[in-house]
Amino acid sequence: MQFFLIAFIFLISLGQLQRIQVTNSIAFYLHDLLIVGFLLKELFSAIMQRKKIQKKAKKIEENHKKIFFLFTGSIIISWILALLQNRFDFKAILYLTRFISYVFFVYLLNKKLPKQNWLWKVISLDILILGFVQYLFLPDLRFLIYSGYDDHFYRLTSTILDPAFTGLIFVFNLNYYLWQKKKNWLLIFFFALGLLLTYSRSSYLAFLLSNLVAFLIANKNTKKILATITIVFLCSLPLLPKNSGGDGVNLLRTTSAVARVSNDQEILKNIKGAQWLVGQGLFVPNQNRQTVDNIPSHSHFADNLLVFLLSNLGIIGSFIFAIFIWQIMRAGKKENWILLTSLLTNAMFNNNLTQSFVVLIFFGFCLTIEKD
Repeated sequence: MQFFLIAFIFLISLGQLQRIQVTNSIAFYLHDLLIVGFLLKELFSAIMQRKKIQKKAKKIEENHKKIFFLFTGSIIISWILALLQNRFDFKAILYLTRFISYVFFVYLLNKKLPKQNWLWKVISLDILILGFVQYLFLPDLRFLIYSGYDDHFYRLTSTILDPAFTGLIFVFNLNYYLWQKKKNWLLIFFFALGLLLTYSRSSYLAFLLSNLVAFLIANKNTKKILATITIVFLCSLPLLPKNSGGDGVNLLRTTSAVARVSNDQEILKNIKGAQWLVGQGLFVPNQNRQTVDNIPSHSHFADNLLVFLLSNLGIIGSFIFAIFIWQIMRAGKKENWILLTSLLTNAMFNNNLTQSFVVLIFFGFCLTIEKD
């Protein structure tokens, strides 16, 4: 287990640097191989202890089971419709398999480790440190456009190579550290500084809205701290360096927003007939996203969460999905709503439900709060 955890931390910290591009549209991460190995080992153990698993399955609430089966049914129907219309893409199965694998991995790892909170904190700290190294020594990442990434210039992206996703990971950490009774002010300062240097407006908004949710459920002392942090953060925005020459550091830029809106509008225009009810198929890539020939594309879906759900699941599937998430979150601790607010706010501008590192760290921190 120790060797596994060391390897896992090392690979996750490398971010996109351990990405293996199989084709222009298919890739996997080396940490996926570790997760698959871990799950296969756990599957073998589960087969040997199937009686215990059956007992635990019976304890699951009937409402949860019903919603789960309804949601599964809506996915299958949308996939069948995609097959009949000759639009189904095998990558949809890969995406769903990876997402489910991550959920089970974090859950089972949480059961095996007495205290899992250190794992996600170490990974996040590695990403933060590597982010400062990248910002200071390799601020010009415009050459990465030929590998399918955005051409970032003087923005902290770390090894994730995307400031919006990196910023969201920093927000998860700030959500966690600000909620603790004993505040680690040094880490709070550096994660806040890292967040500022991403110039990611969606991550800024995620931090501010999650702070608002935390403020509503916090005690008096924590409310004062959150209010102070929020004011200091807002006052820091005008002080950020703006002379790098890149459009990315302009907080009033419109180029990226126009591109996202344009892509989402095209996706909505292509939804027809029964697709409005059941969707075009969960994780079935949208064919109308703007791509360049011979350059790997890392974007296959709508940027906006609502457009993503509507195009993938339709009105019916999206409604069932919302009920499913509501039931899961309601059964957990109220602090998880802070993390969920960060995730959903950022997801209104970036598709983070298919982003490997965001999904893993989000689930990790959710269960960390549960255990603390």
